[in-house]
Amino acid sequence: MPTSLVLLFALAQTPAPPNFLNINPSWSPDGSRLVFESRRHGRASLYVVNADGSGERRLTDSAADDTHPDWSPDGSLIVFDSNRDGTWNLYAIRPDGTGLHRLTHPGSSRASDFARHPAWSPDGRRIAFDSDRDGDEEVYLIDADGGNPRRLTRSPGRDGHAAWTPDGRIVFGSERSGNGDVWVMRSDGTEPELLLGTPALEAGADVSPDGRWVVYFVERDGRAALHRRAFTGGASEPLTDFSATSYEVAWSRDGRQIAFYSDRGGPFELFVMDADGRNQRRVIDGRFANAWPQWSPDGETIVFASTRDRDWEIYTMRPDGSSPRRLTESPGRDAHPYFLGRSGRIVFQSPRDHPDSDEVDLYTMRADGSDQRRLLVAPGFDGVPVASPDGRWIAFQRGLARAGSDELAWDLYLVDSSGSGERRLTAESWSSQVPTWSPDGRTLVFFANPEGRDQLYRYELESGAVRPLHESQGNDRAASFSPDGRWLAFTSDRAGGASDLYLLEVASGSVRRLTTGLEVRAQAAWHPDARSILVSGAGSGVDEVYLVPLDGSPPRRLTRGTEGWWAP
Repeated sequence: MPTSLVLLFALAQTPAPPNFLNINPSWSPDGSRLVFESRRHGRASLYVVNADGSGERRLTDSAADDTHPDWSPDGSLIVFDSNRDGTWNLYAIRPDGTGLHRLTHPGSSRASDFARHPAWSPDGRRIAFDSDRDGDEEVYLIDADGGNPRRLTRSPGRDGHAAWTPDGRIVFGSERSGNGDVWVMRSDGTEPELLLGTPALEAGADVSPDGRWVVYFVERDGRAALHRRAFTGGASEPLTDFSATSYEVAWSRDGRQIAFYSDRGGPFELFVMDADGRNQRRVIDGRFANAWPQWSPDGETIVFASTRDRDWEIYTMRPDGSSPRRLTESPGRDAHPYFLGRSGRIVFQSPRDHPDSDEVDLYTMRADGSDQRRLLVAPGFDGVPVASPDGRWIAFQRGLARAGSDELAWDLYLVDSSGSGERRLTAESWSSQVPTWSPDGRTLVFFANPEGRDQLYRYELESGAVRPLHESQGNDRAASFSPDGRWLAFTSDRAGGASDLYLLEVASGSVRRLTTGLEVRAQAAWHPDARSILVSGAGSGVDEVYLVPLDGSPPRRLTRGTEGWWAP
């Protein structure tokens, strides 16, 4: 069946969905996939996912909004509405992302009216949609190629959001009775009849493939619950309750499942349930975290990792958190990005070449994501690459399996930015982690636990000497030198509870606390002007990127994830 009926005026009367992510599902004819829209990048794009939640991929990527997708009955096309040409029009695209073409006003720059909410007829020959091209918002029909547009409804109130019955009639929403009700008519617009009409607001109707059932939502006190009723009449049967808001139903072609979106878990996500309301499960998990931020040498760009597209991938954004751009796309976790000085390249870790093992390698790429290369070919887990100030060297940690144990032994290694000259800096017993370079490139500070507690140590590259940096008062970790070498930022739980950010003056050894309860969980990154520090933390319960000024003003949140978790 086509995408479900959702009244434009009904949604206007209902509070706007907060922070919605994945909505408006439509089934493929064979029931194996769903197409849906997501605003995870700030604008609506179309995605395709398997019905079990696997194999998600992006279908459209424009500077505008692509919404309300509907899969054709033969599976060859997906129709949707978009404002990419200045006003809302209907477009069609193949499920593999090719063959994009405009259906309404093709070749025209006409921008005086809109065409929205497309719905395929059961035979795939026609598309119903909403338009105000004649002044009022009414239901229209076009042929599948975009030709022969004709108006179907004429009423004193707004009509729209059409869906089809199996026998070729059209179900639509209307205000003609003074309330949001659901009507049904013939496909030529004749013989309109009231299908669902009570004092409550009823909308979002979709008819089962066998024509027996109609599913719709009922709005009450700003919440919407899904109901089912026999198409010919009778008692209404609730499928979901009013504890969460559930919208936009779509029947699978075999009539056994219903897709819908709901905010029961927080943000709006896609769910699937059996036709009787049982076995409700989430298809798309919109939770995402943001971590491991680093500045570009000129301070104009921040590189970081995020799960906003399901897997951990590398992104860049502007210093104010705007304009996020994805750089990597691999099946594994791409993480811990770091600029290689002013070389114009980024080093990061990824397991992409080891799908069947726990090994992770280091890779480099240009700052625009191109020219991705594997840096090292070696066994083990290579992680947290940290480039020297001039970009010539990369210090990193490597984990190798201990003899007779499932645990890894961690040590520090050094390699030049071309991947040659690798050497080991610490012995196995140190379990060394997360190094930071002094501005002159001669010293590495890292944390290790040879005495059972995490402490900061310094390693002199010329002499190979290792000594404690200062007397630890807790678990001190993840140090980071300021660009002038005067300060070290590090994380510590010395105050009890959360791990916060502290500042150590290298010359005097004095320490002051910069955050309270932020739960900083990775190495900080200094701005080139040394006036602020980037960190990722979960003080709000969400792994986010924060900007921490050194002047004592509060940290400023730069990203907006939806749910957090520890991201080592």
